[in-house]
Amino acid sequence: MTLPKTASLVVAGLVAAAAMAPPEPALAGGLYLPTRGVRPTARGGAFVAGADDLHSLWFNPAGLANLGGGESDKHALLDVGFVSQDVTYERIDSGFNERDPVENESSGIAIPTLGLAVDLGDDVVVAGGIYAPYASLGRYAEDGAQRYSLVDLSDTLIAITQVSVGYRATDSLRIGIGLQNMVSSVVSTLVVNGCPGQTICAPEDPEFDTVNQIQQRDYFSPSGVVGIQYDALERLRFGASFQLPFRVSGAGELSVRLPTSGFFADATVEGDEATLDFTLPPIARFGVEFDVTERVAVEVGATLEFWSVHDTLAAKPENVRIENTPGVGSFEIGVLDVAREFEDTVSVNLGIEAQPVASLPLTVSAGYAYETGAAPDEYLTVMTVDGSKHLFAGGAGYKFGRLGTFVSAAFVRVEDRSVSPDVGVSPQLTPIREDPDVGEATPTFVNWGDYQSSWLMIGAGVTADF
Repeated sequence: MTLPKTASLVVAGLVAAAAMAPPEPALAGGLYLPTRGVRPTARGGAFVAGADDLHSLWFNPAGLANLGGGESDKHALLDVGFVSQDVTYERIDSGFNERDPVENESSGIAIPTLGLAVDLGDDVVVAGGIYAPYASLGRYAEDGAQRYSLVDLSDTLIAITQVSVGYRATDSLRIGIGLQNMVSSVVSTLVVNGCPGQTICAPEDPEFDTVNQIQQRDYFSPSGVVGIQYDALERLRFGASFQLPFRVSGAGELSVRLPTSGFFADATVEGDEATLDFTLPPIARFGVEFDVTERVAVEVGATLEFWSVHDTLAAKPENVRIENTPGVGSFEIGVLDVAREFEDTVSVNLGIEAQPVASLPLTVSAGYAYETGAAPDEYLTVMTVDGSKHLFAGGAGYKFGRLGTFVSAAFVRVEDRSVSPDVGVSPQLTPIREDPDVGEATPTFVNWGDYQSSWLMIGAGVTADF
């Protein structure tokens, strides 16, 4: 099928915007919250069977077909959600001492959504967009008790670009498909133990702290999504979609700040190349929407996120060495494998959207979601403070002719987590001692203690039909 000129311009414009615009912040069951976008968030993420605007790109591309057949054949969406995660961590160190609490110092992230769609006629709608999942990135003090798990992820950037087609196969059946590409720039800073095997030092001696930062960019990480909606009855709709995984892998740079110990007084670092690999999960979404009245719709949904594919963050230095150490000469920096061992998650979503007054183009929404946590106690760290969570949300929208506005707010309470010394096994990284010529260090575990977390989201958006 040859696209009309207007549709070709839309797709070309989105591709150009993706190439020129900087990636939008993202990265956080698992790394994501169980919703994204201003209007879907107001519905508690219950936006699969009832998806009917450009947020369908993420939730269910079959919903794009609902944009066809109206008075307008072009549609645009721009919204911005501000996402902030509050974290407090009270660590028990390897000597079984309670350390002073640390808090997430990142103020939050503004995450935009841009979408354009064209009705081609013949029951076909083509659309594209640029967006990112709703998540938060932590930043902590470099000398804080949490430093062996994370110092800073706040400069990490991610954007997903997508082109989709929604097709109305029959009066009651809609299908959709989308092709995606994730562009990422991961910047991760943490402290590792730089104590070499030729000397004796305490496991958490700050004189042997080595600050490591990895900067990795991946411009091509393709994936895809498919979806379906079916009107079983006049007031009853079913929906389902499946998101394929993203594999993030690429070359980057590793910068190493040597310990302050006199052992490294004359040492230098040679080489700065490294690779970073991790996988983001496939996602299955399901929903049932029922029109209680002509002006009130309720959707119940469930989402399965297969986070078990996210078992490690693997950073592999390429010929990075510490030279001129006394009595030794050269150390090879070993692999920095951050154990994750995530588990699959399940969320249940409930959303309601209503038009209170028939004569006013005003809608109000409310939503709730419950999601299990992906990070097990054994490997829970401040890199991802996750757990079973409860999301409460609400919002409102108003139409001004062909322009529409929407605002929403949500609060997420994460259940408190406690990792005892007989459970937590997230290891302190010791890349020097993992050199085969030096020998491995006795493991020191760095994730014991109490974790508290909550999230706040506010957002506003505008739609246009033309």
